[in-house]
Amino acid sequence: MGGAMGGSAPDGPARAARTPDDVVTAWVVSPHLLVAQAVSAALASADVPVEVHAWESVVEEARAAADGGGTRHVVAIFDEPDSLTAVEMISALVAVGDVRVAVVAAAPAAVWWGGLLEGAAVDIVTRTTSVSQLVEVVERLTAGDPLMEPERRTAVRAAWAKALDRRQELISLMRTLSPQQLRVLELLAAGHRAREVAGIMGVTVGTVRSHVKALRAKLGAKTQLEAVAMLRRVYEVGAGDLLPRPREAPGEGTSHGAPGRPSGAAPADTGAPRARR
Repeated sequence: MGGAMGGSAPDGPARAARTPDDVVTAWVVSPHLLVAQAVSAALASADVPVEVHAWESVVEEARAAADGGGTRHVVAIFDEPDSLTAVEMISALVAVGDVRVAVVAAAPAAVWWGGLLEGAAVDIVTRTTSVSQLVEVVERLTAGDPLMEPERRTAVRAAWAKALDRRQELISLMRTLSPQQLRVLELLAAGHRAREVAGIMGVTVGTVRSHVKALRAKLGAKTQLEAVAMLRRVYEVGAGDLLPRPREAPGEGTSHGAPGRPSGAAPADTGAPRARR
């Protein structure tokens, strides 16, 4: 299963086998349908009752199922580092109520989920390597057992809070940029080369390079890549209301920049970096 499957099972002791009367069907979801189908097939081969649900419609399906009472148990598989969009989707799923989610994700991305760990609705499981470990995840999830030790939950939340503090520092730096400098940086973060940025903005390559030199000085970035990485880190960890991402050039769609960026200019008062006038 790639990055999401790599070395340790959920925290805590394993559960004893459950009787047929206790069986609860878990939902398996992933932004990549083939991943969800592969995990579901593996679990089904171990006689674990699971259903594949479409990533795009799982929130609406959870709302519809809420009328029937009971708790929905969802195993969300992220095969590689995913975007803030994934965190937003799981947040919306939890907001339905009576939903418990086991997020199976690569360890480096675990900090992204810190904002959802205040309650008990979401647990993070990293580096599961075998079907037996996935079976344990589902059994403990549907039994209502925690999948994370309290110390681990606290540590991830602390890492998330630290990332938010750093993000606020970066936002303050980004707000020192002029509109042109911020636009150049946004386009570079979307994967455009200097010549392409010049064409999009209707300026010369030399002007683009001058903007890059100036914005690097303001941000304290030694290289252009470092400046781009600083902008991307602003949008990697959410807090409260969702924040706008860098704008895309006309006709770009969702392209090669920070994954999961929606298009559109930043709303007026959201905490995202606004250029100086």
